Amino acid sequence: MREIDIDDLGSDGGSSDPYKCGLVAMVGLPNAGKSTLVNALVGEKVSAISPIPQTTRTLIRGILTEPRGQIVFLDTPGIHRLSHAFNHLMIDMSREALLGAHVIVWVISLDPMPSRDDIARMRDLLLPILDGRPLLIAATKMDKTGGHGMIPKLLEIESWGLPAEIIPVSGAKSKNLDRFLDVVFRHLPEGENLFDPELYTNQTVRQLVRELIQEKIFWSLREEVPHQSAVMIEEYIEPEGPRGITTIRGVIIVERDSQKAIMIGSGGERIREVSEKARLEIERLVGGKVFLRMLVKVEPAWRDNPRILRELGYIGE
Repeated sequence: MREIDIDDLGSDGGSSDPYKCGLVAMVGLPNAGKSTLVNALVGEKVSAISPIPQTTRTLIRGILTEPRGQIVFLDTPGIHRLSHAFNHLMIDMSREALLGAHVIVWVISLDPMPSRDDIARMRDLLLPILDGRPLLIAATKMDKTGGHGMIPKLLEIESWGLPAEIIPVSGAKSKNLDRFLDVVFRHLPEGENLFDPELYTNQTVRQLVRELIQEKIFWSLREEVPHQSAVMIEEYIEPEGPRGITTIRGVIIVERDSQKAIMIGSGGERIREVSEKARLEIERLVGGKVFLRMLVKVEPAWRDNPRILRELGYIGE
């Protein structure tokens, strides 16, 4: 293990160093802290976060541009056991990101640590496709372990014998991120920017809006419905003037009538709560007033329905 000293925060970059640019795939188990870490590294909210696993459902690109180079972080869906066609699509997205990345980062939660079965599953996925590319381990949630409690866990990760550098970090508390970036830049190839340096994501505002609404559903409903729900933005109308209102109409798709009732809530209380929290965050995103209207629609077994998955944008035409 080459990287566990959290006190060494020196920079590897410098004005005389070559400009670097590359794709960095962030992969790991559900709820390992990938999205929180990417948001913290980029400095903007590009990925939805919640305490519920599988909040990230698409391949999200977070872009960080510095004087020494540009990193395009690929925030991938968590690697989980397969059940529906939708799950297969998410795993395929993660594999695609791994195959195209210059650097692979396995995000591992220190609290709780992954099980032996989960470790074996991730090793089986990662090791055969490394093909000489650098593997880093971002040991997340270091803020929850305490100084003395963290070292045994880092040593345990080292004992797995992986060809990887290990960097403890905290996305939630923005700890040790400079060191992590130094290590990533060290492994990137020389090159020009892949995206405009003013961008922090390649997602459209419409896609970001969907992420924000889905996030509020996960936070509000926890284990009741979220994994059986999806958000579709049917209409997005930009304001005509600087004081105009952005109009957004969307649909929350669920699989059963009982889930629709839960999503709407008594007297519409739940759907109003989700919509209001999403609206306030969307207003911060677009910098103006927003009219948001969300309806709930039942689509049985939508996660195995190619037509619905296509309409949601998870598969191409």
